[in-house]
Amino acid sequence: MKIEIHLLQNFAPSCLNRDDTNTPKFATFGGVTRARVSSQSWKRAARSYFPQVSDVPVGLRSKQVSQEIVAGLVASGKPEADAERAVVAALGGLKIKVTEGKSEYLVPISRHGIARFVEIIGEDAHWEALLVAKVEPEGAEKKTAKDAKKEAKAAVPAELIKKLTEALDDRRAADLGLFGRMLADLPDRRIDGACQVAHALSTHAVDIETDFYTAVDDLTEERGEIGAGMMGTQGFNSACFYRYALIDTEQLKTNLGGDAELVKQTVEAFLRAFTLAIPSAKQNSHAAQNLPSYGLFVVRSKGVPVSLANAFAKPVKSADLIGASIKELRHYREQMDKVYGLYGEATLAEFQATGEAQGSLEEAVTKILGEL
Repeated sequence: MKIEIHLLQNFAPSCLNRDDTNTPKFATFGGVTRARVSSQSWKRAARSYFPQVSDVPVGLRSKQVSQEIVAGLVASGKPEADAERAVVAALGGLKIKVTEGKSEYLVPISRHGIARFVEIIGEDAHWEALLVAKVEPEGAEKKTAKDAKKEAKAAVPAELIKKLTEALDDRRAADLGLFGRMLADLPDRRIDGACQVAHALSTHAVDIETDFYTAVDDLTEERGEIGAGMMGTQGFNSACFYRYALIDTEQLKTNLGGDAELVKQTVEAFLRAFTLAIPSAKQNSHAAQNLPSYGLFVVRSKGVPVSLANAFAKPVKSADLIGASIKELRHYREQMDKVYGLYGEATLAEFQATGEAQGSLEEAVTKILGEL
């Protein structure tokens, strides 16, 4: 079963997602420049928002996972120096190299998985084995990274590696189930994401504007002196975005270990969080907390999912960007349905907060969950 999420969201002047030049991201679509917010930005916002809409378990992505495991071992009574050595050896057994408390890359793992690492490493037999394992193989500086990782793995008992791998592969984190996982040194531990998120694009052409700002030095002002304490520029724009995401519930069920109830909870959490979460960048400067004006959820058990982004291939030109964008989206969906018969067996749930307000997010979520 596939669940599509289509949203139209109009923002006041803001800089929700910027590039390395401190400028709002953009893209060319339909021959004109559009405002853009990357899929990574909105996925991050949604993940962070989960606790506000659900108690569904979530994981973490960090280079500092080893520090969390060490903290758990210390809390259980293990000496900190020994705990650090044991954790470095344990993660080395999984070919995850840790240097000065940090891994080479972000390690996605469930919170329960971290707790299991603490339990496994803390067991007497495993603890002793890890303390005597060679954390840095002899002549490591002369070895390739690949060879060093092989030796680090060989230094840890196979039975222990198996338990640690099971802990790493814990399937109880909703965000890991949705967005997947890729570990360079453990390709067989990869999790294919069950959720696709498109880059949000403005429904209309957008010009990137620049704010020149200054900050006053209070003491300079008190002394009657002239001049700013600092000055700079910041790019911003204002745009009505079309946002699209897709959930594959069958893949999600596989990713979550076949737990049907957790699948339902995860879908509900994502529908709410993806709709309500807003990227936090530059909000202290813009306070652009504008919720979607229109939403459409589609559930289909057969047929292909369809993005409706091409409703805006011809940029919207109207003083009423929100109303015109809603009209174009609905018209395009109806045209696609006439040509391809896309929605005959699908379940649709709409909500609209502007113009002739109709439906609600709560009603839409309830209707979609009823199909699972």
